[in-house]
Amino acid sequence: MGRKSTIKQVRKMKKSLFGIIYMSSYKIQLNIVDLKDFSVVEKLDSPSFIQASSKAQVFEQDMTKICTALDGFKQKLAEYKIDDFKFYGNKQLINDSSASFIADQIKARTGFEIEWLSSSQIVYDKVLSGIKSLQDMQDMQLKQTPTYLLSLGSAMISLSLFENNKFISTWSLPLGPREIHQINEITNETPNNPIDVMSDYLGAKIDHLARQIKANSNAALVIQHADALNNNYLHENDSAMRISRDDFNSFYEKTITMPQDILIQSYHLEPAVAEHTLPNLVSVKKFVKLLNPTELYITDMSVITGLLMKEKYQKQYLKDENGNDIIMTYAQHMAERYLVDQKHSEAVKKFALHLYDRLRHVHLLPGKDRKLLAIAAQIDDIGSFVNQVRRYEQSAEIIEANNIIGLSDQDNEIVSEICCYQTVKEDQASPFIGGHHYRHLDPQIQLEVAKLSAILRLATALDASHKQKIKKIVISLKKDKQLIVRAKTNADITLECWSFNKRAQLFQDVFGIKVSLKQEGMNRR
Repeated sequence: MGRKSTIKQVRKMKKSLFGIIYMSSYKIQLNIVDLKDFSVVEKLDSPSFIQASSKAQVFEQDMTKICTALDGFKQKLAEYKIDDFKFYGNKQLINDSSASFIADQIKARTGFEIEWLSSSQIVYDKVLSGIKSLQDMQDMQLKQTPTYLLSLGSAMISLSLFENNKFISTWSLPLGPREIHQINEITNETPNNPIDVMSDYLGAKIDHLARQIKANSNAALVIQHADALNNNYLHENDSAMRISRDDFNSFYEKTITMPQDILIQSYHLEPAVAEHTLPNLVSVKKFVKLLNPTELYITDMSVITGLLMKEKYQKQYLKDENGNDIIMTYAQHMAERYLVDQKHSEAVKKFALHLYDRLRHVHLLPGKDRKLLAIAAQIDDIGSFVNQVRRYEQSAEIIEANNIIGLSDQDNEIVSEICCYQTVKEDQASPFIGGHHYRHLDPQIQLEVAKLSAILRLATALDASHKQKIKKIVISLKKDKQLIVRAKTNADITLECWSFNKRAQLFQDVFGIKVSLKQEGMNRR
């Protein structure tokens, strides 16, 4: 009777119920959540996955377990009459071909379609979950405190900084099952203390951050995905709590020498999670020493929390005050790191977005491309830090190695390609639209790259002198397939006109529209 009553109550709030399925390298789980108040109505987990010794085996050796769990999830969603759900998978440990094969197998055997999340998307979702943690911990006086979020994951450790509840920056370190397995193998072959070896390994990984981050005794550190700590300290209905440095130190000393079977029993851990517990504890200790925070907190909010936050924004249960800011802030900090002229990049971004908006019936690009254009305008010149001669190609290489958080692999590729094709040299070694490199891009993104590159080239030319001589532009598209860009300025823009004419050819080739720049004094309407 009690269960039937609960189901009946849940069906009344069906409109706000949402199902999220998330497959990590450890397990696959279903959360049925009321998006209005973020309450978890029901949660189901699969048995733990076998931890693969190679990337080729991740998920594939657990396919039967995955499909059996998905069939159970399907029944549970039907029980609650939920057809509004999404299925995500962590793609950090597999390549594109494996992801395609696994997705095909899952769809054929269960009918579910999976959306893979890249490393940059995982970090972004963790940042969103960090913001939710900070919001929930405001009563703990964190709002005015610089706060770091240390997120421990299956493939990487990420550290994000927040000030006044706003995202500032993030750093990522590669540390996954294969690295941990290799460390374990090394320690098994030597008489040295395995914790010391692990500490040296992690210390070398963290060392470069020590040169970028200064200890701040006024800062707080929030630790995420530390299952053993959470299971030991968090109460059943708590999502976050403060622990003292003494609490952590005593827990560290008690736990660090535990055999794995004792870890599993003591902290109710799955075997796959227990395998990461000691390296994660050593990592936390290293970061506590590096940051020297005045406060320590633990939270059980995770990637799933971030994914639910995005869904809540999309369904307008909550105003999105952070999503785009996080992505653009990350891009801006990348530009600052590589000493980009910020006034120039802001001017170029303003012109590029104005062109994009006024020409939406011409370019016919999807709405998300506006964001990609803004990001490219912000960071297309970062390569100048390395090489002025081939700066745009260098920019593309830097972006490929430092993906923008929050973007899919494909969107990151689009941004890097837009930057690459800002080169307007005539020599054969330079990349050009239609060339060998372009022809090998995925056909789905070729046209997007060409159109966005053409728009950004015009915008860049409008501040060729880096002096922001042009404050405003007016766009006129004539019936005879002519686009006139009127620059409102009394300054000498000879350089801008020369650059514009040089960069206009791609726009004409891509859109079939002749484009010209005309100057009008500020006193003219």
